[in-house]
Amino acid sequence: MSITHNSTENQRFHRLNFQMAIGYGIANLAVLLLLPTLATRNIGGLGIHWGWLALPVVLTSNGFWALLHEAIHNLFASDRNINRRAGRLMAVLFGSSFRMLRFGHLTHHRFNRHPLDRPDCFDPAQSSALAARCRFFAETFGGLYLIELLTPLLYWLPRPIILRLLGRVYAGEEPRLKQLRQLAHQSLGSARTIVEIRQDAMAALLLYALSAWLWGNLWPVLAGFILIRGFLISFLDNIYHFRTPVDRPDFAYNLRLARPLQTLILNMNFHRTHHHHMHLAWWQLPGQFRQSGEVFDRNYAHVALEQLRGPAPIGVLTSDQAVP
Repeated sequence: MSITHNSTENQRFHRLNFQMAIGYGIANLAVLLLLPTLATRNIGGLGIHWGWLALPVVLTSNGFWALLHEAIHNLFASDRNINRRAGRLMAVLFGSSFRMLRFGHLTHHRFNRHPLDRPDCFDPAQSSALAARCRFFAETFGGLYLIELLTPLLYWLPRPIILRLLGRVYAGEEPRLKQLRQLAHQSLGSARTIVEIRQDAMAALLLYALSAWLWGNLWPVLAGFILIRGFLISFLDNIYHFRTPVDRPDFAYNLRLARPLQTLILNMNFHRTHHHHMHLAWWQLPGQFRQSGEVFDRNYAHVALEQLRGPAPIGVLTSDQAVP
C-alpha cells in the first residue's frame, strides 16, 4: 500500500522544487560565467581566490542530480511539459542531455542488474579480475560522468552511424540486452530524439566553452570543478546496488544517512523504497519507508567506502547469499 497524495502538499513541494532548481541554476551559472569574470579582472584584489566559491557549489552536485532525477521520473512538476523543459535545462547545466540521461536511468529501473548495469561484478570466464578492476575504478572515479558528458556529442554523427553505435553498445543475445537494443533504437535513434540531443549537446558545449574562455589562464579552477563533480556523481551512483544479488533486480539498499545529507540528496538513500514506488516524489519516500515497515540495511558511508574493494566474481553475488 502506498501513502496517499495531498494536492496542497504536492503544490507546496513542487514550488520548492522550482526554488531549488533556480538556486542550483544560478549557483552553477555563477561558477561558469560570473566567478571567472571576477577572478580574471581581480575584483576586490582577490584574483583566483574567487574560485573558492565554486567549492560549496560543486559539493552539492549530488543534490542537483537528485533534483534532475525528480524530473527524469516526471515528479519535478505536475505539468509534464514544464517537467521536461526544466529537466533539459538542468541536464545542460550538467553538461549532458536530458533525453539520454532519462533513458539510461529508466532502463536501470526496468532492467536493474542487467549485464551493462552491474559494474560491481565480472564473469571470470569473460574477463580477468585485473581488467574488471580497471574498468570498475575508471567508471567509479569519474568515468561514468565522463560518459554522460561525451556521449551526447556523438549525436552529431550521421543517423546511420548513431544507430550502429547503439547496436554495438547493447550488443548481445541476453534477453534483456535484446530488449534494450530495441528500446534504444526506438527511444534514442528516432529523428526527433537525435535533433533534441544535438540541441542539448550544442548548448552544453557552448556554455562550457564560453566558461573556459572566460576563465582563461585560470582554467584549472573550471577543470577542478568538473573533475570534483565527476567524481562525486560517479562514486555515489551505484552504492545502492553495490554487490547486491544479480538475480534480485527488485533489490536495492535503504541506507542510513545523517538528516542534513539525506535532505541534500532528496531522500535518495531510501533507494529500495524508491525502486518499489517510483511514482512517489522525494518528500513522500520517508513516509512510505515507515508505512511499509522497511529498515535500513547499511550505513551510507560504509557502503560508499566498501566500493574500494572493487568488483566481485559474478558467481558470489547470488540470492542464496544473505544480503548484508
